Amino acid sequence: MAKRSRRSWGKVAKKGKRYYAEYTGPDGARHTPGKSFPSKLDADGWLSAEKRLIDLDAWTPPVQRGQQERADLLTVGEWLDKFHDLLETGAKPLKPTTVQNYRDVTRKRITAPISPGDADPDVTFLYSMRLTTVTKNDIYRWWDAVQRNYDTPPTNQQAYKRLKAAYAEAARREMILVNPVEIKKAAAKIKPDEKYLPSDEELAKILHGMNDRYKAVTSLIFHHGLRIGEAIALEVRHVHVEYLPVPYMPRVTVTIEQDLARLTPKGEKTYMLLQPPKTEAGNREVPTMPTDVPYFLNHIARYVNGQTTTVRTVDGVKEVELFTTTSQGRVLMDTSYRSVLDRVKRAVGVSAEIDPHTGRNFIITMLAEQGATLKEIGTLLGQADVSVILETYLKVRGGRTTTLMDRVSQSLGKV
Repeated sequence: MAKRSRRSWGKVAKKGKRYYAEYTGPDGARHTPGKSFPSKLDADGWLSAEKRLIDLDAWTPPVQRGQQERADLLTVGEWLDKFHDLLETGAKPLKPTTVQNYRDVTRKRITAPISPGDADPDVTFLYSMRLTTVTKNDIYRWWDAVQRNYDTPPTNQQAYKRLKAAYAEAARREMILVNPVEIKKAAAKIKPDEKYLPSDEELAKILHGMNDRYKAVTSLIFHHGLRIGEAIALEVRHVHVEYLPVPYMPRVTVTIEQDLARLTPKGEKTYMLLQPPKTEAGNREVPTMPTDVPYFLNHIARYVNGQTTTVRTVDGVKEVELFTTTSQGRVLMDTSYRSVLDRVKRAVGVSAEIDPHTGRNFIITMLAEQGATLKEIGTLLGQADVSVILETYLKVRGGRTTTLMDRVSQSLGKV
């Protein structure tokens, strides 16, 4: 049975060979140190220190002080790791691929900077600093060095945003008083690099030279603007064929409701994760062009055989009948498709600048030329933010301005 000694203030009890202290604080609640002491003298000393804080009007609950002390010892790198852990396990966890991207940009610019910044102390110093001691000047020092070392504005800005978000969360938790990550220019909108706009002829050459197994998925990427992850994630059930009376070509419509994204968890092999689209706008139906319908009919006849493939999802492993697989019936990785595409581009002699994402530039530009509104284009492409369509994807094809002026000239001649 515990022996309890009474004092003028607080209590000390002995249980076995250890001593425990407690007291009632100014807030009317019971408080303990959260640990035991080897001697009564140590327990009395802790109570005396607590009483002095109360007398000096400098008291806060011991638990709160303990949290602050731990926060004071936490480094920027440690907090960034913990912050991203929280994003994966909170009430509304982010997609694993999103958090992987966050960790990646943070690592490259803050926690383990890549070359050439890894040799610059103005870049590398921030990781090991204590979270609570970082000043706005420290953030400016790091940001100036990042810009000096890396000619990659989008990645630099993403790292800055991750750092700011982590500090904002620390401020919400009262681990710090003020968020020092506040550089107006660092958050300024970056003008995206001008993407290559492939010609009709170049895409026709790619489709003609592509392996028959991948012609349909190539059509979806380059002629219909599907993101590569959306195209390779299609299951057979997502491809709908409506047969019409002869001589009309059947209609083919695809339903997009998921994507496959590459994930490399720490200590594991890289794999493709089947997951929902990033935004609600990603859920959509896309009618295919009549000229490309033969690619889909041929694919269904030759490669759709009821065979299922094992895939990993956010809810565990499952069997699905993918529309496009490798010749071994496995999931087609985005990197594997890019490798095939690169070989085809070299073989048919088209621009090396063409990549799966340029298909979105192509179809958006073509749709705009046909009079489609930004809202209509956004619906087909799964892009809710029409400003992204206008500022990032929409291009002017070579010779297009001349054609338009010729049309105006012809209309003037009719007056």
